[in-house]
Amino acid sequence: MKDIILIGPVAVGKTTTAKLLSEKLKKPLVSMDDLRFDYYKEIGYNDNHRKELLEKAGIMAIYQYGKFFDAYSIERILEDHRDCIFDFGGGNNASGFDFEVNLVKNALKPYENIVLLIPSADKEESLQFIYNRRNIAPNQRQLIEYLVFDDSNYMLAKHTVFVKGKTPEDICNEVLSVTNNLNVA
Repeated sequence: MKDIILIGPVAVGKTTTAKLLSEKLKKPLVSMDDLRFDYYKEIGYNDNHRKELLEKAGIMAIYQYGKFFDAYSIERILEDHRDCIFDFGGGNNASGFDFEVNLVKNALKPYENIVLLIPSADKEESLQFIYNRRNIAPNQRQLIEYLVFDDSNYMLAKHTVFVKGKTPEDICNEVLSVTNNLNVA
């Protein structure tokens, strides 16, 4: 499938790159952040429970709660949309659960163009890039570190684009190059 799916941690330019790709390729942009809670609710997501978890157990507890819904939302978004540019958000496909990674991997199997956007091959350098780019609250740092160091994105990606030191246009052009979409509309 010629859809392009952008994955990676927060603050690496997925949304900006997705918008540029959408404009250049004249394909719709589909953002997981805009749709995932609708899909979550189809299988029983409870926002009050999420708020209670955050209050009592912190950011990692609500992240793990969301993991039960992410594989389903990825399957659903791919069922509902075709010939698109997908922005999968910062943590939807990262996981500590093998069964969930396998579900996501199976859902993504037919897709050629799964592109990991990451600042650098060095994970510590990538983490510093994110901290420099976005003001991350102290209570969220554990999650950001988890998202950078988790191997799920690397297992799912079929292409990697390093974003550090590049303009959004440079990143967009590199994504077009690695996905063989150089013939823009």
